Amino acid sequence: MNFKRVEIIFLFTFLAIDIFLFGMYQQNQNLQSENVSQGDSDSTIIKEMKNDQIKVGKLSDKEQLAYYVSGTRTNTLQQKMGQLTNQSTSFTDYELTSEFTQPINVAQDAPQETINKMLTDSMFILYGQQYQYSKELSDANTLVYTQKALGKMIYSGVGQIRFEINDQHQLIGYTQKYLENIKSLREKSETISEERALIWLYQYNEIPNNTRVKWSRLEYTKLVNIDNNCVLIPTWVVAIKYNNSPTVQIKRINAFTGSIIKDSSSNIKAATNS
Repeated sequence: MNFKRVEIIFLFTFLAIDIFLFGMYQQNQNLQSENVSQGDSDSTIIKEMKNDQIKVGKLSDKEQLAYYVSGTRTNTLQQKMGQLTNQSTSFTDYELTSEFTQPINVAQDAPQETINKMLTDSMFILYGQQYQYSKELSDANTLVYTQKALGKMIYSGVGQIRFEINDQHQLIGYTQKYLENIKSLREKSETISEERALIWLYQYNEIPNNTRVKWSRLEYTKLVNIDNNCVLIPTWVVAIKYNNSPTVQIKRINAFTGSIIKDSSSNIKAATNS
């Protein structure tokens, strides 16, 4: 694909996105106006959440700054996987799959410390220094590392490494996806605050009663793929834990507009440190 065609595709895509975002902005402005007219302050709504047995910690009311971001899915991992040692590898649909010839022992209580020390070794992991351990997404048998993007992390699978650990506390393999040429598509813009994100999720009936907000993070998630180019948007990712259940449900809300982002894979296994 030539650059001119990519430029045209992005132009039309962002025209469509602008129309959508303007509509969502108007919708959210109306929602805010309704709340004000009813005399509902943010603190009052937080109290309502607590009355519904929804446990929330201290929430920040500060807006943050973020970008629209793009990255490119390429075959770079496939081209360089020959330099990896102690591994048998394969590459399909932009994903590198590796199985270690000899399992690697890791600490039972902090296996990520072993991996963190090895991320600088390009014969162990390609581009390892561009990833960071995610405690929230990891559990006893899967350690998740997310790719960094302009000061934040990529929550979507398009930029993750998932390490597998067996019951003998050994690292046995991993899968990896990687985005190249990560860059901003626009100037920084203000996002909604963490508090506002939680309030809107509650008002949209996305946070059930008798639950706990386990964690919330401002991350980048995938908006759309255009050929091999991936557009990411800042997203408040919120983990909701049900009482007396190991299940953690993930909710996502667009950090620019406050619109709910639906995801077919919204449930994750609770981390062992829950």
